[in-house]
Amino acid sequence: MDTQSLPQTCAGNGAGNAAHVLLVPYPAQGHMLPLLDLAALLASRGLAVTVAVTAGNAPLLAPLAAAHPSVGTLALPFPSSSSTPLLPAGCGGAENTKDLPRHLFRPFMASLAALRAPLLAWCEGQHSRGRRVTAVVSDFFTGWTRPLAAELGVPHFTFSPSAALHLAMSHSLWRHLPAREDGADTDDEAEVTFSEIPGSPRFPWSQLSWLYRQHVPGDEVSEAIRQIFLWNLDSTCFVVNTFAALEAAYVDRPLPDLMSKRVLAVGPLADAVHTCSDRGGKPAVAAATLSAWLDAFPDGSVVYVSFGTQHALSPAQAACVADALALSGAAFVWAAARGGGAAVPEGFESSTASRGMVVRGWAPQVEVLRHRAVGWFLTHCGWNSALEAAAAGVAVLAWPMGADQFTDARLLAEAGVAVPVAEGADAVPDAGRMASAIAAAVGEEGKPVRERAAELGRKARAAVAEGGSSHRDLDELVRMFTVAV
Repeated sequence: MDTQSLPQTCAGNGAGNAAHVLLVPYPAQGHMLPLLDLAALLASRGLAVTVAVTAGNAPLLAPLAAAHPSVGTLALPFPSSSSTPLLPAGCGGAENTKDLPRHLFRPFMASLAALRAPLLAWCEGQHSRGRRVTAVVSDFFTGWTRPLAAELGVPHFTFSPSAALHLAMSHSLWRHLPAREDGADTDDEAEVTFSEIPGSPRFPWSQLSWLYRQHVPGDEVSEAIRQIFLWNLDSTCFVVNTFAALEAAYVDRPLPDLMSKRVLAVGPLADAVHTCSDRGGKPAVAAATLSAWLDAFPDGSVVYVSFGTQHALSPAQAACVADALALSGAAFVWAAARGGGAAVPEGFESSTASRGMVVRGWAPQVEVLRHRAVGWFLTHCGWNSALEAAAAGVAVLAWPMGADQFTDARLLAEAGVAVPVAEGADAVPDAGRMASAIAAAVGEEGKPVRERAAELGRKARAAVAEGGSSHRDLDELVRMFTVAV
């Protein structure tokens, strides 16, 4: 392969004996954003950084490149069906999970390993030009970069955009391959105990990683995904978007399910880099517009509503949320999905216009959560959302739906900053009960939870401040990159 032909902007790659860190994100919004935040932090520490993505994902790096021109972008061609038999027909040129139907997620993830060869060729070309890669950091869904790092003779670091608890649970599953008891193959409530994790947490089968629950021994895609996780365990250490005050039990001691490797907690990353409003895309409504609207409401009285980029509410679920918001009497901002998402019920906006705003499309979530008027977040409990709420000192109305969200909801509940309102991707909660929960949350009954959330927010901000636990772990990560040269 001609490495010179690869599209790339490269303003600050290391020369000679300088550290040059290659970052390999997984092409999903919730995975990419925190790793790009880490790239910004490393660049601000003076390290040469290159982020490798496929060409279709390169535009998502524009805000990073604008803020940190020294960060290099390597745009690789997306694997063709001829280069990987795992890539199914029907991807339609999609290069990011937001553009894929759910049933293609697994083969898509496995097929990305075909990027290893062109990535290796590029790295070797950099070496020959005196700009060698000295360390590789990759998302835990791109563990195929571990053997790449070994071929280059450089250390490999696994990055987790999820909680440390979920990271340990996921690798426990792929190490031990627990199964439901004989005769219980359809029992989604059969529990799995994670005995090597502090507290020996137990989760029903239905709340385990969807990737794992789809595992079929001997199936090519299943085995490729398992290998990705097993490769992670050979990393030098794990770098996690979390902070010690929230997950001390899982970051302060070696965990057997992570091969007792060190866990560096460097989050909340969105708070550490003071992210801009176009992080993740151009907002449908400007942050200044939303802020001006929120200024009219008392402190902590507004509920922010968003269920992330991967899950679209069904019409029945959207109607439930709308009815609950209408009945609750609470002020709200609802970031509703555009395009494939369920429509906001007709007439809802006009009937709640005096106290509600609906944003169709990408919302400047970090800025909204940081506004003093926002006290609660009705969310699916994706880890980015959970951390952004924690950093902003905002309490959570939890509706976990899948992936790592059940783990996240449990962590927030144990911290005393979350109230459950629903559970499951297919659940259609009772609107009256949800309305009562919302009304209680913004009233006096919710005050103790809001106070605990505010305290957790102070701890999150202290973690990323100079001398804080996450700041120190980032210092250690930079030190490890430097000594690896």
